[in-house]
Amino acid sequence: MKILHIIDHIGIGGVQTSLRGITEKERNNLNIFYYFLRNNKIKTEINNLNCYFCNSYSKLNIKSLFELKKLIKDQNISILHCHLQKSFVFGYLLKIVFFKNIKLIFHERGKIFENKRWYNFFLKKAQNKVDLFIAISRETENKLTENAKVEHDKIKVLYNSVDLNRFDLNINKYNKSQNKKLEGSKIENNDFVIGFAARIVERKGCDDLIHAFNKLENKKNIKLVIAGDGHQKDNCVKLVDKLNLDNNIFFLGCILDMVQFYSSIDCFIIPSHWEPFGVVALEAQAMRVPVVASDVPGLNEIIFDGENGLLFESKNSKSLAKKIKLIRNDKKLREKIIKNGFRDVKKYSIDNYLIKLKSIYDGL
Repeated sequence: MKILHIIDHIGIGGVQTSLRGITEKERNNLNIFYYFLRNNKIKTEINNLNCYFCNSYSKLNIKSLFELKKLIKDQNISILHCHLQKSFVFGYLLKIVFFKNIKLIFHERGKIFENKRWYNFFLKKAQNKVDLFIAISRETENKLTENAKVEHDKIKVLYNSVDLNRFDLNINKYNKSQNKKLEGSKIENNDFVIGFAARIVERKGCDDLIHAFNKLENKKNIKLVIAGDGHQKDNCVKLVDKLNLDNNIFFLGCILDMVQFYSSIDCFIIPSHWEPFGVVALEAQAMRVPVVASDVPGLNEIIFDGENGLLFESKNSKSLAKKIKLIRNDKKLREKIIKNGFRDVKKYSIDNYLIKLKSIYDGL
């Protein structure tokens, strides 16, 4: 059985982070192949000789379709495992035009939450050719059935994994005094540092976090570092300026060394309005950083309030401010959450993920 994973690019993102750890773990498996449909200006290195890249930066290039056809034929691929919508289209075309007997998997990672009519229609029509949909959470499974009318018996839930060898505080120990490497921040050793890392778009709730920060008392020794870029960044920068928080809140742009980022903060906030899963929550837990997340499906499947993290009401900056205050002031609770978070994150190791994935392949 030979499997070919197809994904748009190997840049920065939750999907790319998940696949990076898997490709490196499986680098000696000669039956697993990876094909990236285009190049990306920002990409991470992968230590796997079975990775293939289309030499194009265009989102609309057709060249990769024919390169895939050749790769599938040359390597006698039996399963196409497609990640993200562009890969879905290519996988669907490859099956209906060239390889009618190949097994086709669509790995749904969150696009279905946007409830786009064209996307729902495509998945609904394509499911006759798709052998299996993999959903990254129970809520993702629900969205597939509600929005695209995908049949329940065609869906398997497989939670994302985290690379516990990479996100390991014992191996990658940073001293707080070294966090000047977080370029653009001004942090003292006695500061309580709050971290946010995501695309700065409306649904990620960065502005909610800024408003929550503004509600905190005695902000002198509290800092917020924001990693990421997006079309809402300028608005968030203006909001920080308007609230006179320039000495407390720092925008770092895209961060490649997330291990250092997690090592430099005291708590991690996920203020998303909706979230299919939230692999950053697992990364933070693996790095012994307490997580405060919005109480939305997807996130509340892995974060349990008062046990391995704290949950607050989505879009409610007052609720978020209370939880930040609680995690900062209650040392015993903070230690409990760190301990339980690190315990629970082991369930999402790459080893466990690959065992479950192999079982899915065997069941096709």
